[in-house]
Amino acid sequence: MAAHVFRFEEGWDIPGAGVEEVYDVLAHGELLPLWWKGVYLEARKLTDDAEPRVGAQLAAKVRGFLPFTLDFTIEATELSPPHRVAVTTRGDLDGAWSATLAQQGDGVRADLVFEVAIARPGMRVFAPLLRPLFALNHYWTTPKGEKGLREFVAARRRIATASSRE
Repeated sequence: MAAHVFRFEEGWDIPGAGVEEVYDVLAHGELLPLWWKGVYLEARKLTDDAEPRVGAQLAAKVRGFLPFTLDFTIEATELSPPHRVAVTTRGDLDGAWSATLAQQGDGVRADLVFEVAIARPGMRVFAPLLRPLFALNHYWTTPKGEKGLREFVAARRRIATASSRE
């Protein structure tokens, strides 16, 4: 594998959630800064879609612990409710991300695959030297995503429960 190309496979467990709830959050990419706090600085819709659809696009800005931000476009390539969300990215990161969701007892298992190539010219040149740091940067961000998704889904559920009691 080239030094500027990465593949990450991870599993997140979201306790106390239904697969439809998790799918709804992941399919609405504009919510990323609300739950993946401190990593997704921006996820602005580029298309005027009220509901998620294949082809919908977002402009994203992210950061990790390294002192730089990355800008890229996210485009939905597969939306199979309530079990799968897949997107491509173009810009500073070119690649694909997918989440496959399964109900497991009272929670959801999200199996994630992220395949990306560093496309920003200056970073790509230094990728052979900095590859371990780039990977560490990714592993710093993912626990924040899992924790944030757990908390966001739980908060939405509490709000829905309170609203239904009124």
